[in-house]
Amino acid sequence: MIGQNYIGRDTGYYKALNINAGYSYSFGDPLDKKFHILDLGINRSKYGGLRGGGFQYGIGSEFVLNSTTFTIGPKLSGIMYYQILAFGLEIVTYTDFNQSTLRLAPLIGIGGDKFRLTINPHIRLTNKDFEPINRGLINLSVNLSLEREKD
Repeated sequence: MIGQNYIGRDTGYYKALNINAGYSYSFGDPLDKKFHILDLGINRSKYGGLRGGGFQYGIGSEFVLNSTTFTIGPKLSGIMYYQILAFGLEIVTYTDFNQSTLRLAPLIGIGGDKFRLTINPHIRLTNKDFEPINRGLINLSVNLSLEREKD
């Protein structure tokens, strides 16, 4: 009887507007201090299909919670998903309003359109002497849908 009542998996394509909320733990050289970072943003995503793939792009900001000075990191991001894998790229400018540094952060991990857990090593592009956080992050993010429609 179970086989006759099976509805099946939804393989449709969807587009969504999401609010992104996340937490990052910053580790690695050169600082001994471990940083805690709040990640907030907005993104658009398109996902679905038989294999469960998709992509998202968006803007946001990272707020360093335990820094000695107020430090913020506006960013642009693009992420692709395939089944349970997530990979992408972020460009972040960290500033304490006295100095700033531009960083490129490739990311790889697991996740999909609703959540992701990634590791994000940082490549410093400018002002390599300014180290507001360490050179790598572990990030856990959740997307909360504001608007979702079938494509």
